[in-house]
Amino acid sequence: MATAIVPVRSSDIDQLSWVSKRTFTESHGHSASAFDIQEYINRNLNTSVLRQQLRSSGNHFYFILKDQELAGYSKIILDQPHPSIAWQPVAKFERLYLLGEFYGLGLGDELFAHNLDIARSNHQKGMWLFVWVENERALRFYHKHDFQIIDQQDFKISENHANPNHLMCRKFS
Repeated sequence: MATAIVPVRSSDIDQLSWVSKRTFTESHGHSASAFDIQEYINRNLNTSVLRQQLRSSGNHFYFILKDQELAGYSKIILDQPHPSIAWQPVAKFERLYLLGEFYGLGLGDELFAHNLDIARSNHQKGMWLFVWVENERALRFYHKHDFQIIDQQDFKISENHANPNHLMCRKFS
């Protein structure tokens, strides 16, 4: 079974929006009301917003394919400081999502390693990210990859709902 990691192009915007919506719902759909989740999706994962993000030179989106089938995606933002992290430059690892049917195949590790290589090759001193405190699968994954919890911050889902998140970081040696 062949795996490929490919950059997301502007012509892929509909696929990016589809996989973003589906994976967000699979991962976080139970963390708030259906109305609040849909409000977040409508505001943040539509083709217009994603197209604008793709145009920004600091944002790097990648699809991971398993046997030529879309399995998930990632987004890393280079040179994205955070007030709780003193060392610079640092990358924000903003998204790593797999479709549920691709869990357990090692694809998350492959996609993470790809993003780690991008950060290092662009002279970042580390990476940081947010993880919902109740996302035990993601917490285990990031701990396995040497991320440490250093702070907490709420992640705004809608005007009426926010989820507590851990701020995690990994400094490169």
